[in-house]
Amino acid sequence: MSGPLRILMVLDSFFPDSQGGAERMVDGWCREFAARGHEVRVLAGRIGMPAGQEEEMGGYRVLRWTSKRRSFSDGYFSAIVACAGSAARIGKEWRPDVVHCHQGLSAYAALHSGISAPALCTFHSPWRDEFIEDARAKEETLSPALRPLYRLASILKAARIHQMEGDALLRSQGAAVLSVFSRGRLADAHGIPPESIDLLRGGIDLDRFSPAPGDERAQIRRRLGFAGLTLLSVRRLVRRTGVDLLLQAMVQICSGVPDVHLILVGKGPERKSLERMADELGIGSSVRFAGFIPDEVLPDYYRAADLFVLPTRSLEGFGMATVEALASGTPVVGTPVGATPEILGPLEKGLLAAKATAHGISRAALPLLVFPSALDDLRSRCRSYAEANYRWSDAGDALEEVYVRLIAERKGEA
Repeated sequence: MSGPLRILMVLDSFFPDSQGGAERMVDGWCREFAARGHEVRVLAGRIGMPAGQEEEMGGYRVLRWTSKRRSFSDGYFSAIVACAGSAARIGKEWRPDVVHCHQGLSAYAALHSGISAPALCTFHSPWRDEFIEDARAKEETLSPALRPLYRLASILKAARIHQMEGDALLRSQGAAVLSVFSRGRLADAHGIPPESIDLLRGGIDLDRFSPAPGDERAQIRRRLGFAGLTLLSVRRLVRRTGVDLLLQAMVQICSGVPDVHLILVGKGPERKSLERMADELGIGSSVRFAGFIPDEVLPDYYRAADLFVLPTRSLEGFGMATVEALASGTPVVGTPVGATPEILGPLEKGLLAAKATAHGISRAALPLLVFPSALDDLRSRCRSYAEANYRWSDAGDALEEVYVRLIAERKGEA
């Protein structure tokens, strides 16, 4: 590499509107590359902000595109035009060396903008498959009369999503993922040879997500209202994330361990039905639905918990929450779904449930809760494992190598 790069990251949305795993990963890469002297900009959609508005975040600049609609109601046309127009202006005025796309809609738009830099598309999660899972769950809540029409609309939307994602991949110079699981899903969905898909390294802010000393941790627990043994899960409240499985597992856990509580952080369309389920299962007093927790407060929830549980039913593309918990020194029990075995398997196979069921979750969690000394023994191992595997410096090295290769290939030097 001859000098600093101009790197353009492209997303559908970004902080503060969206704070999911993809957004966290992009923010980490941006901060790492800015610290290395690269010039980094993010192009992302923003609700209620004029197009072209710029913000400073962590040493990099964020530029916004906005549209009247960002939905399938017009085939995503309004959003595509808005994002493509912004990408075209950036390409002409700023001339990035590489474009890194992270979500299907904005990737499709940016790569139709005429921008000339080599492009990389990262497949953080299977957009179409997630939509189909969520649509099936929603369909079950509709009246029989409405289901056929909703099903038809869902089929058309899924086809449009698949078409946009596939087109973006065809127009890019490279494809990347954060897990072997995601590599397989991407290869199957779009017919890409697995060996041509780069496997990137994920990273975590090890200063921000870190264990608290004993006295400080006790103070945090009191401030957050944690009492007794406390399980934590940070999840979007939809069916595929498996929160219902965790509630069912809590029935068995509560019967085996006195004074145990579950804190659920996150929001989603199934909150009311999950609250009803907790009451019907007789564990309502042991479960707290904390809702959305501000990003600056979230690390204390990880530090204060005794055990983190990732009860995913399907489609776990990476597992940022898992890594955040491990970095905080909090042991994690997870279902053997998606990329979770890739994270937890090398650390301790006993942390993986045998199956993505309530019984599987409770069987994995109970030995740790019945013998709390086992949790104490794991805490330092979890932190050391995160330090060894999820440093941003290592994640930055891996991605920077991909950028340099794509640029060289475009120039005909490779």
